[in-house]
Amino acid sequence: MGEWARPAVRLHPVQGEPGVTESHIGGPLLWPADEPWPWCDGSKHDEGLTILPADSFGVPVPLVGAVQLYRRDFPELPYPDGTDLLQVLLCPLEHIDEEIDHFGPCVQLFWRSSAVGDVLADVPQPAVFEPQYRSRPCALHPCRIVEYPMGDEQPVGAGDWPPVANGSKVGGWAFWWQTSPYGLECPTCGTDRRLLLALYTHEEPEKELCSCEVAERAVVGWEFGREGALNVFACTQDVRHPIKLHID
Repeated sequence: MGEWARPAVRLHPVQGEPGVTESHIGGPLLWPADEPWPWCDGSKHDEGLTILPADSFGVPVPLVGAVQLYRRDFPELPYPDGTDLLQVLLCPLEHIDEEIDHFGPCVQLFWRSSAVGDVLADVPQPAVFEPQYRSRPCALHPCRIVEYPMGDEQPVGAGDWPPVANGSKVGGWAFWWQTSPYGLECPTCGTDRRLLLALYTHEEPEKELCSCEVAERAVVGWEFGREGALNVFACTQDVRHPIKLHID
């Protein structure tokens, strides 16, 4: 089993009022005032499933801050040289992207140095959004665990291995519920992509993995798919290569 072990960090979000200098879900980002805020061009918005008016298809909307993680809190993340901060932003509208077989919000990752001067004060807010893609501000209470693969990622004859965490986390293995792993080869270099981050609709207690209490299952307020998880896979050679998104 040892060669299949992967470290993971459960985030254990709790509603709070985190600031720009803290790791969090749904709080304000340490975004440079002189750097343009990212927008979605709207070209992949799902006309059939979103709340968009018919004449709004293709209209750009600003992304929303989802997660901010500092190296000092999450040294397990593969920060590129010269960076110590990961920021994750989502489009607050449903996407259909058949080229990469993704149905859900688009995701952009920003790896930066936290040596930021002036911080952007007036963050653009989307005029339209789907409520399930907006999050409540949450502080994080990280907990380190070790995970082993499940389902089709297990080696033949693995038997009964410990469960995979069913809650938001950094690293580890994906929890495959309705589907199986596919499309994890990096299109840029051919290297395998591994789970970088998983954002869950519900935070489930896993007593076999950690003794931390889960006070509120739907603490963040978002929902991915049918109460599933938004999994972000990144290239193990260069995290700035294209990511793979999968909701399960």
